[in-house]
Amino acid sequence: MELEHVLEQVKVAALAIWDKKGFEVVALRVREIVQYTDFLIIASATSDRHAAAIADHVEAMLHEKLGQKPIGTEGRTQGRWVLLDYSDFVVHVFHRPVRDYYDIERLYGDAPHVDLEEPAWVKEISPDAMVEQGFDYGDQLWMDAPDESLDDELDDDDDMDDDEDLEGEFADDDDELFDEDDPEGAQIAVAVDPLVAEREAVAPKRKRPVA
Repeated sequence: MELEHVLEQVKVAALAIWDKKGFEVVALRVREIVQYTDFLIIASATSDRHAAAIADHVEAMLHEKLGQKPIGTEGRTQGRWVLLDYSDFVVHVFHRPVRDYYDIERLYGDAPHVDLEEPAWVKEISPDAMVEQGFDYGDQLWMDAPDESLDDELDDDDDMDDDEDLEGEFADDDDELFDEDDPEGAQIAVAVDPLVAEREAVAPKRKRPVA
């Protein structure tokens, strides 16, 4: 697919993320770095539910405007890290603490950023304020919840506010995905895109032009 057409899809995906008040939206050109895609789009959400809603809207808008459907998705049920794979680009939508924990942008520090036209509201509100608004919305949901489930839900929310608990939550995943002897190697690539291993196993590697 021509690069200009892929860039059009990337920009539609970014606009869809902003439509649902996703924030910290970054698009990276990685076609010279990896073989499985040309671009990565990374965005933050204020909650698991918000991340799933953003991913749903991205998928709906790309299908409605450009007739595009993802070839694979991951993480929509949990919502902490939702991945939409469109082959030529991959969308990552993170619950904000999970994005901070994995910090996948550091793996592509040399990748050029795609110039995206941000809506005005993005410049008027900070990411921390977005997170605070999200927690306020969540508090209202808990207030409206049945009494018997309220204590359990609040306990879960307190766990997410504790950095040590957050690290423990992902400890099992880290044992499988990261190798102390190979911190920058292939295992990290699998962590970044859970669909990579499956796709590389069944599809021939694509040769991509350098320019």
